[in-house]
Amino acid sequence: MAVKLSYCRYRLLFKHPFGTAHGLRDGTDSVFIRAEQDGAVGYGEATLPPYLEETVDSVVQRIGSLLIGSKDQAQQLLDQLVRHPERLADGPGARAALHTALVDLLHRLNNTSVYQLIDHSILKSSITLMTVGSGAVEEIPMKLKDTLLANAIKVKLGSPSDKVAIMRIKALDDRMLFLDANQGLRSVSDVLERIQWAVEDRVLGIEQPFPKDREDLHAELLESTSIPVYGDESIQAMADLEAKAVSFSGVNIKLMKCGGLDRVEAMIDRARALGLKVMLGSMSESSLGCTAMAFLAGRADVVDLDGPWLMKNDPFRGMTMHQGKLVLPDGPGFGVTLKEELNWTPFGA
Repeated sequence: MAVKLSYCRYRLLFKHPFGTAHGLRDGTDSVFIRAEQDGAVGYGEATLPPYLEETVDSVVQRIGSLLIGSKDQAQQLLDQLVRHPERLADGPGARAALHTALVDLLHRLNNTSVYQLIDHSILKSSITLMTVGSGAVEEIPMKLKDTLLANAIKVKLGSPSDKVAIMRIKALDDRMLFLDANQGLRSVSDVLERIQWAVEDRVLGIEQPFPKDREDLHAELLESTSIPVYGDESIQAMADLEAKAVSFSGVNIKLMKCGGLDRVEAMIDRARALGLKVMLGSMSESSLGCTAMAFLAGRADVVDLDGPWLMKNDPFRGMTMHQGKLVLPDGPGFGVTLKEELNWTPFGA
């Protein structure tokens, strides 16, 4: 029987307005994918912040075009997706959603967990982050309460209130800090000043302080501090990793950037070969996308998969966190289940 694919348009809503150097927003548009075959169902997700080129419409259109006339079973479709990198090449979010749904489905058909495929000899205990977005300083105590399960706090920078926010967080919480500027700073001295405000021995890392085309500034910063400098917007896929690794000491790998869990694994392997630290991040996906990435958490130094704790309308149930450690769900596939019924539309309908 051919695999049946459908989609659901959805807007994930934050518990509190989420601020970054890109601006303040109340949620993120998403597309959930449902793959069904022989009575089993798998799910995938594309979550698309407004600063990405992909949109909900483009994801639906690209996957729909790929499926025109297809009578493939799930394994055949997955094999084609892997063997032909040109398919969905211009839509990494779309590819990630479809790839995740097919992997989930195939494991559910075989009643196996994705975890069984992982090489446990290379797993480590990674540091978990939860984010305090920029915004009104008086909201910081409330936002900190949502981060208490994690080992450390990610602090969004790039606003005029950076110093006040850092000092307030330090006064209320004694955990380590991870500073994320989302391209919002303009000089090395800007970064070093913020590290000083946070106190250097409390800073785990600094992420993408400068615009993605300023490898010169990132390289200069790398020479100016012992704090690990992670690339995010600068490193979208494998080609960027190869070209820009010398400007960073770590990389933030995300499903929505690279296009699928297979590519996440390949980028982890290459980053390690290049001597880089590895961070697994997200675009604030729901429990579906974040849980899929969490299966690889043991291969990372730092894990920033806090979407489920930031959202107030997460329609899925997946991983949890206990004393700073991610706890994967039981069950076949990724173990993710629906908490509510969604409105599914068949592709091509």
